Amino acid sequence: MRLSIWLPAAVTAFVMPLAAIAAEGPIWNYTPATVEEEKPYPLKNMLTWKYYKKPTTFYYNLTSDTASDTNWLGVFHDYGGLPVNGTKGMDPALWVYAPGEKGTVRLETEKIPPGPYKAYLMANDSYVPIVPPVDFHTGKQDNVRFYTLIQTIRPARIGEYWTYDMSGMVNIASDVKNFYFLIYCNGDHWAHSTRGGILFGRPTKHSRRPTNLAVKVKTRRGLHHYIEVVIPLRKAHEPLAPRIRVMSLNLWQGGKNVDDFHARQIHQISKADVDVVSLQETEGTHALRLARGLGWYAHQTADVAIISRYPIVETINATTSKAAAVRIALDGDRQDVIVWAAHLSERHSSYGPYGFCFEGKDGAAVLQAEHDSGRVAEARELAAAMKPYLANADKVPVLLAGDFHSPSHLDYTEASAGMHCGAGAVDWPASRIMAEAGLKDVYREAHPDPVTHPGFTWSIIKKNNTEHGGRPEPQDRIDFVYYAGAGLRMVDSEQWASDIPKPKMFPNHWKNMWPSDHRAPVTTFEFIDSGKDKS
Repeated sequence: MRLSIWLPAAVTAFVMPLAAIAAEGPIWNYTPATVEEEKPYPLKNMLTWKYYKKPTTFYYNLTSDTASDTNWLGVFHDYGGLPVNGTKGMDPALWVYAPGEKGTVRLETEKIPPGPYKAYLMANDSYVPIVPPVDFHTGKQDNVRFYTLIQTIRPARIGEYWTYDMSGMVNIASDVKNFYFLIYCNGDHWAHSTRGGILFGRPTKHSRRPTNLAVKVKTRRGLHHYIEVVIPLRKAHEPLAPRIRVMSLNLWQGGKNVDDFHARQIHQISKADVDVVSLQETEGTHALRLARGLGWYAHQTADVAIISRYPIVETINATTSKAAAVRIALDGDRQDVIVWAAHLSERHSSYGPYGFCFEGKDGAAVLQAEHDSGRVAEARELAAAMKPYLANADKVPVLLAGDFHSPSHLDYTEASAGMHCGAGAVDWPASRIMAEAGLKDVYREAHPDPVTHPGFTWSIIKKNNTEHGGRPEPQDRIDFVYYAGAGLRMVDSEQWASDIPKPKMFPNHWKNMWPSDHRAPVTTFEFIDSGKDKS
């Protein structure tokens, strides 16, 4: 808020650009890797990462017909935006010319965030690669660690083939010399691991439920670390996802306001044990990064995104840059759900609670400013885009989660006036529009009384406003999870954040374990068999 043509031989991950109809900037999807048949390639040219040298160093050796003074080496995030068939995806994080038949290039990778990358050697100022890309990482090679000690991953079902990419869960992912192997699997040992960190197998009726694994990674320098992996195991005719746990998370400018933000975001999402996350302030790439680290799926637009433990099988034209939408297959074609993510405009001058608390405005003036902010029009546009899906919600449930930068009419009552600078009852338009569209505010359904359960999400780290003389920052619920559909039942709803250790207040927040300036709404739903055909 305020404050390639080349594919790896053994495994393939897909990051696909989509035409951006309404979004501001390109749209990307991420699909985690699966095990594929090896496809050998006769190498004549060579690119090698000299992992032991600093700064980051690559050696190349080319044939005379491919050598050129305008060949260049580009460094790209391994989770998205890679060149495809000679076409540019995202801009390289770093690049340098690689002239002649052979030579050494050095890149100052300390200028970019630590993490997994791919190096492409490309021809003549184009995006056509000369050799297959080289995976490498910029993490500290004297330390290897998984981001969590215990990780629950996507369920498996007895008798069905299952696979899961966990190679991104380690801080030095994308080093081809990392060696993953199982040191323990309870029950009948149905699960296995490729050397590259992809779990696979077919559980049987004798398999343990759940199945627990101990996975070890060993680096090229002999360092190693362990993680316990829990695989929920369903019986042959049980649904894969009888429940779904949904989170809305504002990444706070992608996360860069907190040290070691990637590790902390992965840890907190894993700790919350959620299945789907609506993300805001993603800055065009951060959902892809998180999906890579979790082994999940992602749909990324310029500012909002959705990541999912379960496959994203369709991206939906949201018609507005303030939203993204997907269809998620929770259990193949047996059970799916439509998920929308939203992030309405942030404009400090028209933030409603400031009007009441700092500017002395009455209700009419505050609501006029709310209309002038653009958020009301955006909410109407969002509701209109969702209308056909809401009409079908009893057959395919619909979820909406996001940061609205606006409170709820369900929170501002005469009884709660003391919490909101004496405002009293206020009919906040964005939440009213969602209600009139047929969406239910799940937190307020679980906790009807806004006095006993205010559910504030803004702000966990800002309690005083320095721009207004250090006066108390208005605390409000501006992040929401909504739902529609007779096939969903709310189980519980909470406002999630890690309070251990207690987060420090802005501007002393850099070491906080919780990586956002918002709390994150988290809701658990269970599916009800409505007995209705989805067609």
